[in-house]
Amino acid sequence: MRKNRKTIVFITLFVLIFYAFALPVYAKPPSPEIQGSSAILIDSATGKILYEKNIHEKKYPASITKIMTAIIALENGTLDDILTAGPNAVFSIERGSSNIGILVGEQISLEELLIGLLVASANEGANVIAEHIAGSIDEFIDLMNKRAKALGANNTYFTNANGLHNDNHYTTAYDMALITRHAMTIPKFRELVNIDYYEMQPTNKYKKIRHLSNTNHLINSHRASRIHNYLYGPALGIKTGYTSKANHTLVAGAAKNDMEFISVVLDAKLEGNRFYSYIDTINLFKYGFEHFSVQTVVEPEAIIEEVAVAEAKDKERVILLSDQHLQALLPNGIDIKNEIKKTPHILSPIKAPIEKGEVLGFVSYEHNGYNLGKINLVAGKNIEREPISIAKEKAVSIITSLWFKILTAALGVLLVLLLIFKIRKRKKRYGSRQMFGTKRPKIRIRRRRKW
Repeated sequence: MRKNRKTIVFITLFVLIFYAFALPVYAKPPSPEIQGSSAILIDSATGKILYEKNIHEKKYPASITKIMTAIIALENGTLDDILTAGPNAVFSIERGSSNIGILVGEQISLEELLIGLLVASANEGANVIAEHIAGSIDEFIDLMNKRAKALGANNTYFTNANGLHNDNHYTTAYDMALITRHAMTIPKFRELVNIDYYEMQPTNKYKKIRHLSNTNHLINSHRASRIHNYLYGPALGIKTGYTSKANHTLVAGAAKNDMEFISVVLDAKLEGNRFYSYIDTINLFKYGFEHFSVQTVVEPEAIIEEVAVAEAKDKERVILLSDQHLQALLPNGIDIKNEIKKTPHILSPIKAPIEKGEVLGFVSYEHNGYNLGKINLVAGKNIEREPISIAKEKAVSIITSLWFKILTAALGVLLVLLLIFKIRKRKKRYGSRQMFGTKRPKIRIRRRRKW
């Protein structure tokens, strides 16, 4: 007995160990090294969070504030408009802060001011834009805060249009990702943030060409050097920021292999010659491109469900197929069959007849709470209707039809008229007393005479 028990235990352990090594196990990819105190990486298409670090902690944004400034300008202004710089816009910025030397009374188009804003981080340019769009800087700030709330950035509050430090001017990595994801849906914004160098032509007040070099080292080859070289091929630009209180901030985008990411790094330091805002951002993008990919969730004409069909001939069932190809950004090594949640939404009831390709519902797919998309469900073949059901439906349709009701009413009227005619005919024959039947004639009795 003891030997048998030992044998059983040994076999059980062997089987367990075998399956432990044989079954594929999805391991979460190792997190990237991030020095900044707050950071996030999201999928630009869906908003899915791929990496997070203190994403809801309030931080000072510095000049990445200008992303929201550009959104308000692009959504409310006209690029060809000529703006005139006022004294308040020019002189209200801190001395030594980033600017493009705009002069009071200078006239510049909104498009060129946006280039100055997003490429060279012009603080006075932000003020000129604000006054033009809203009438005053304060009114423009109100627009910024309302738009932030509308985009779901509930932990963000702006006190200016350029990002110069204010203790009450704050955001979070998560909120900036939401704001930037929306900004990247605006084609002009995508174009402007990816300009590495721009020559601003002379104006009514400035007679020389202004050379604007993008502050973003990820896309600007002019800023690359042996010591500082953070050029990154897949980068799409967006916006840098710095103040002594905020440290270095950076919002960036990158695209490769049908994937597009948005990253946010806040409160990153400069140590020696190392700009950790760029180092962290590149590490985030490498993490995304190495550990995620666009994968097929479902192929076209894949069998999704098989369901009963009311009134089907021979009680046939219909196979529901996917009508298209669905792909989504997913972790490499994921078990799509078991880790993707599939939720069919089928029309009820499904009744015959059905034509092949007819849409009978849809199916949605989800992974870790993120919606991956949905596709229509279509019939895989024709389904005929049961003959008796057809006969019943025809009978019901005849009975409930207008012409049948008219015919029935006409027949009823005709019967009433025939009855009236018959009654009148009998009256003529027997007299008015015979209306409700014949009256028996009087019988005369003849009595015998007495003799």
